[in-house]
Amino acid sequence: MLEGVLYTVVSRGQNKATVRLIPESPIYKAHFPDYPITPGVTLLQIALELMDKKLIGAKEIKFVAPVLPGDGTEISYEWEFKDESSVSVILLAQDGTQYARMSLSV
Repeated sequence: MLEGVLYTVVSRGQNKATVRLIPESPIYKAHFPDYPITPGVTLLQIALELMDKKLIGAKEIKFVAPVLPGDGTEISYEWEFKDESSVSVILLAQDGTQYARMSLSV
């Protein structure tokens, strides 16, 4: 679980949640310490934790912009289930900039 290590939940709704990254996380010390970015695999893991789902497969994952762990960076996760095992997830910055899109089998 990455909650409490990489992020904290700011708000949570039925099909969306906002998280705040923890810049002091040991993940950032190991992942480009001079210019830390949030690894894509951890962004995916956060989505799965927020939805309380396990990954079965990925149809498409597109990282559009790097997620930097700057002071208090918040990310909004919004998801829509197409059916019981297929979900689309969008990650957004506070200003509406899209960080990533994911089509997942869960």
